[in-house]
Amino acid sequence: MNEWYFGLALFLLTLPAIGLLLGFDRILTARLQNRVGPPLWQPFFDLAKLFDKEGLLMNKGQVVFALMGLLLQACAMGLLCMGGDLLVTFFLSGAGSFMLVLGAFSALSPFSHLGAHRELLQIVAYEPVFFLAIIAVGWYEGTFMVDSLEGNLIGVLPLVVLALIPVLMIKMQKSPLDLATAHQELVAGPYVEYSGPYLGITKLAHWFELAILLGFISLFYTNDDALWTLMGRLLLIIGLVVLVAVIDNTTARLTRGAVVLTTMTIGIALVGANLIILALYGLGGLA
Repeated sequence: MNEWYFGLALFLLTLPAIGLLLGFDRILTARLQNRVGPPLWQPFFDLAKLFDKEGLLMNKGQVVFALMGLLLQACAMGLLCMGGDLLVTFFLSGAGSFMLVLGAFSALSPFSHLGAHRELLQIVAYEPVFFLAIIAVGWYEGTFMVDSLEGNLIGVLPLVVLALIPVLMIKMQKSPLDLATAHQELVAGPYVEYSGPYLGITKLAHWFELAILLGFISLFYTNDDALWTLMGRLLLIIGLVVLVAVIDNTTARLTRGAVVLTTMTIGIALVGANLIILALYGLGGLA
């Protein structure tokens, strides 16, 4: 069982780690497009600029929903770092995502509402897959508590990891599944009417949201040696980020219906197939 101070340190490192990962992703994307790209620290520079600007709002409700989204995502990440329940983590994070949708709906702007509708479609597309992935882990391990997971899950649940790739692409706002932000159309999707520090709050919430998914994926690799576990999890995350960047730069965005259908069909089919295989071999410890 992890000590509380180890979980606290992991939580405090979450945002710096995600910032560096996003910086790496931007450099990788630039290289794939034959550009030099920004420095590794660019996400931190962008975030600092946002908090240094004057914030403009249509109504105060936007701030409330943004802060609630950040708080719920931070609580979900804290629970994950402390070795808590995966199901509770999932529902807290899902509520945080919905808060940002409500914030977009609270603005009297057709562009914000369009982004909110698309964000809801994304949630419908990836939440069932993410939930089933957690169910698969709990079913095999016999528990949903992070600090009680013992097996090397990537060896017995490889199809579940593959099912989470489309979810990761949506969370990272990558083609062909970047439905809500749709950079060539909506620019910022549900965040279009946020500015300055208020936009910065939504960015932090998104960083935590992405960290929760990547943190869950990292649990699939475990080794008896702590150092090898850390190295293996880092390589797994970096490998998936590289794969997502390559797909992003070699595909065009799908339509709304195709995003939902593709994500749900592929994700649910892969998770279901993995569970059927485990059931046939009599594996699984959840009563």
